[in-house]
Amino acid sequence: MSIKGMYKVVFIGPFYTGFFINSSSLIDKGYTNIQKSLITHFHQNNEEGWFIENDDKGGVLWDVEFSSVYGGTPMVPPSLIGKNFDCNDKSIMFEGVKFNIIRILLFFHDYGAGTFRVKAEVNLTREFEVKAYREMVERFSAQLCDLLNPIIQDDTTDLKNVLQENEIPIDSYEKISEELKLKSLDYLPIRSCLWYHRIFIFETNKNSPITQEDYNHYKDVLFSSQMEGPRNCSLNEYAQVYPSFNFSLFLYDKNNRPKDIRLNRIVEIAEYYYAATSLLDTILFNAFARFKRRRERPPKIKELEVELESLKSLSDQLELFLLTLKDSIINLSPSSVIMWRNIDKEWYYTPMLETLREKSQLLTTEVNEKLEELTQKRSETLNKFVKIFTLVAIIGPLLEVYSIAQDLNLFEIILSNLPLFLGITLPILGIIVIIIIYYIKKFTKY
Repeated sequence: MSIKGMYKVVFIGPFYTGFFINSSSLIDKGYTNIQKSLITHFHQNNEEGWFIENDDKGGVLWDVEFSSVYGGTPMVPPSLIGKNFDCNDKSIMFEGVKFNIIRILLFFHDYGAGTFRVKAEVNLTREFEVKAYREMVERFSAQLCDLLNPIIQDDTTDLKNVLQENEIPIDSYEKISEELKLKSLDYLPIRSCLWYHRIFIFETNKNSPITQEDYNHYKDVLFSSQMEGPRNCSLNEYAQVYPSFNFSLFLYDKNNRPKDIRLNRIVEIAEYYYAATSLLDTILFNAFARFKRRRERPPKIKELEVELESLKSLSDQLELFLLTLKDSIINLSPSSVIMWRNIDKEWYYTPMLETLREKSQLLTTEVNEKLEELTQKRSETLNKFVKIFTLVAIIGPLLEVYSIAQDLNLFEIILSNLPLFLGITLPILGIIVIIIIYYIKKFTKY
């Protein structure tokens, strides 16, 4: 089928911020309290566009979208803070086709990642086959880097500065990124677009349910990783929604658009967790390689203490991340749960998550081994001190006896009765010497 006219497409993807925000600290201080303090700071400095999800005061009406995505209230909000840009006058010409950029949204999260959303309208002045349209949009995606990367860099830096000014703990991983880059390993690009997911939106105007024939007209925009092909996740007969691999399709009747389908936000949440999982997996792999390499030489106690603290911190981050993910999924609305499950299958997210869990368990084992090693090192050091004090305790009385003997002129008496004295003292001295030699040899072994 060929198409012509104005069509909507949404570009969604993740980016790495370069730092983790201490989630446990946010929860302890009150997540919403921190969010409000951040918003207040931005507003006081006349920095517009920042908003909080589920807060109708932001003027972006995210309370409607939030309530559609979640059926319950998760422990941690779906994002820490967001930034909204209206771009009504921004357009990009590509291969003779005009892309009007309507809006850009950024969402910032705890675990070192954020997501972007670009809403665009594509003006097709000539006819395109649906598949050719998809391929053209895919080629266009790279053009967005020049638009998005400066925005991501500036706003991420602004947020980092505000977090530090508000004394909110953050942990940078930019050093790890640079180390991986030098090693030509799995490089972690900071504050730039990682990849794009394209959501194609089509409307019908027949005031009737969406049929299989309607879907067949537009199905070529999809590419599925499943043998059975894309799956419709809509519970409403006036819409069909297909979250798929790299591409998604939202097809609905213009006069009966369902309000419980928020495909954009579900894809964004999935992109965040996918990127964060990939980030944690890479950092874990690098950490294991570093720790194993250090085992080639006997570690010092101070080094062990630093490594142990690093391992425990990373282990705690992983545990809280997995709990947050599970809680988020549990609280999704019925429509959102169906879309999430399909995304999980299309993106092979569960196997990736299981790998992270396995590494988390290995990390726990590593922590325990390090703890045992540290305990053993401390025990060995304590034993050395005990042996030193034992030697001092033996030598001390001998010196005291020598001093008393000098004061009482006992040496003259001993010389006058030397045969008798030697007969008594030599066996005793022999035993003492043997004991001293024994402890000296045992001490020098360590």
